[in-house]
Amino acid sequence: MSNYGSEESRPQKKRRNEKASPRWWWSLPDAVALSIVARLTRLDHAALSLVSKRHRSLVASPELCRARSLIGCTEASLYVCLNIMPDPNPSWFVLTRNRQLRQIPSNPYQPLRSSSSSFVVVDWGIYVIGGIVNGNPTPDVWFLDCYSHTWHPVPSMKMARASASANVIDGKIYVFGGCRDEASSAEVFDPKTQTWRNFISPIGIQQSVVVQGKKIYAVDEEDQSFCSLPSECPSWTSGKRDCKPGNRNDWCAIGDLLFCRGTRGRILWCEPDELDWKEVKGLEELQESFCGLRHVMDYGKKVYEPCKPTERKVKYDISKLSCNSSGNIVIFWNTQLEYPEGLELKSAEISFERHQESEIWGKIEWSGVILRDDPLSHSYSLNVLFSAPVYC
Repeated sequence: MSNYGSEESRPQKKRRNEKASPRWWWSLPDAVALSIVARLTRLDHAALSLVSKRHRSLVASPELCRARSLIGCTEASLYVCLNIMPDPNPSWFVLTRNRQLRQIPSNPYQPLRSSSSSFVVVDWGIYVIGGIVNGNPTPDVWFLDCYSHTWHPVPSMKMARASASANVIDGKIYVFGGCRDEASSAEVFDPKTQTWRNFISPIGIQQSVVVQGKKIYAVDEEDQSFCSLPSECPSWTSGKRDCKPGNRNDWCAIGDLLFCRGTRGRILWCEPDELDWKEVKGLEELQESFCGLRHVMDYGKKVYEPCKPTERKVKYDISKLSCNSSGNIVIFWNTQLEYPEGLELKSAEISFERHQESEIWGKIEWSGVILRDDPLSHSYSLNVLFSAPVYC
C-alpha cells in the first residue's frame, strides 16, 4: 500500500506544479515565451528557473542572451581577473552591487598563466586569448559565458601568442603581436563563422586601442604610432611618435580621448592623433593616499631566523586602469594591511570634466576596499590582470 501511495503522489505533485503557472503560459510558442522571459531581470531568472522544467529550459537557453541584447534589456556587470600569488592560475570575480568582488568559476580545463593572456569582451562574454602554458606561448582561446559563468573552447589561433594586444571592431577580434614570427603579427577572428584569418599590420605593436568603435590606434616598440579603419580599408597610416619618457600602460578610450596609467598614481590623457600625454588634474588627494607607514613582516636572511613585524614606509601605485559601463575610469591598487592582517585590493571610480581645451579634471565618484585577502591563505601579491564591463 505504501508503494502504491508514493506512485500516486508523483503525478499529483506534477499537476500541482503545472497549476502554479497560468494555462495560457503552456500554450505560448517558444519564441514568444523567450521574448517574455528576456524582459525580466537576471535576479528574476534565478527564481523563475525553479518554477518548472519549461521555465528552467528557457532561462538556460543560449538564445536568451541574444534576445536580451536585441531588445536592450541587458544589465552591465564589471568582471575582474586576478592573479593571487602564490597561485599562478587566474581567479575570476564579478563586482556586486555593494561593490564587493564575488568569485565565479575559473577555467577548469586549462592551467594558464593569464598574466600573458589577452582579453576582449564580445556580446555577453569574455575571450581569453593566448598566454603561457608550461613555459611556452599557446594559440589556445577560451570563452567565458558571463550569463551562465561557464567556459567554452574556441578555435585556436594560427600562431601561438603571449602578451599580445587585442581589440574588437564590428564584432571581430583583432590580435596584434605576441608571437616569435613577426611576419605573421596579426590575426582576425570572426565569432559568427568561428574562423581566424591573417591581417596586415605594422610589426612590433605594443599598445593598441579602438576609438569610437571604428578606428584602431597603435604604437610599436619604437613608439611610432599608426592608425587604421579595418572596416573601410585594411591599410595603416603612420602618425606622430610617442616620444615622452615614462611608462604608459592600460590604454583606454572614452569618447574621443585616450587615457592610461602613468607612474606614482597618475592618470594621463591625450588626443589620439597627437599622443601628447598630460596628467589628469584634481586627484592629488588620491595620490597622497598611496603613501604611508605599515608594520610588515621582516623576513630574516637565513631560513632559521625568526620573522618579525617592522615599521616601513610603503608606496603603492595603480596596478590596473579600465573603464566601466558609465563611461568612467576604474582604477585598482593593492595595499598591505597592518601585520598580521594581510592584503587588500582597493578600487575607485573616477569621472572626468574638460575645464579648458587643454585640461581634464577628475572627480572620485567612489573609492573603497573590494577584496580583503584571508591572512591564513599566505598570499603575498594581488595583481589585476583584466577588468571590463559585460552586458548580459
